[in-house]
Amino acid sequence: MEEIKKIVSDTESLIFFFVIVGMTILFALLLGNFLQRQIEEKTKEHQVDITSFIFLKHMIVAIVYFLGFGWALLTLPITRTFAHSLIAGAGATTLILGFASQQIFSNLFSGIFLILNRPFKIDDTIEFQGSKGKVIEISLNSTIIQDENEDKIIIPSSKILGDKIKIYKRQKL
Repeated sequence: MEEIKKIVSDTESLIFFFVIVGMTILFALLLGNFLQRQIEEKTKEHQVDITSFIFLKHMIVAIVYFLGFGWALLTLPITRTFAHSLIAGAGATTLILGFASQQIFSNLFSGIFLILNRPFKIDDTIEFQGSKGKVIEISLNSTIIQDENEDKIIIPSSKILGDKIKIYKRQKL
C-alpha cells in the first residue's frame, strides 16, 4: 500500500512538473511575441536603435524561463534541494549583476526618458557643461553633439538628465 501511494505521489509530481514546464514555455513565447510587437510598434515611427530594447526583451523572457523551470523543479521531490540552491544562487547573481550594470541601466532608462520627453531634438543646438554643439544623434545610451570644429562630443544619457542643459532653438553653429 505504501508503494502505491509513493508511485501515485511521484506520478502526480511528474504530471505537475510537465504542466508547469509547458505553461512556462507557452507564457514565455507569448510574452516574447507581445514584447517584440510592442517594440516594433513603438519604435517604427522613430529612428531609434532597438538593440537595447531587444536585449531587455530577451532578459525578461530568460527570467520567465528561469523562474518557471525553477518552480517546476521544486515539484519533484528528488530535485527540490537542487532547485532551492539554483534559486538562491540566482538571487545572489542578480544582486551582483545589478550592481555591476547600474551605470548601463541608468543610461538606458535616461535614454528612454530623453526619447519620450524630447527636451531637444536632432539639429537643435545645446550647451552642456561648457560644450556647445548641434545634436546629431540621440540614442538610448548617449547624445552626440558636433561642435563648431566638427568634433563629436558624446554625452551619456544619465549625465544629461542629471545636469543643466541650455537649448538654443533654431540656431546654427
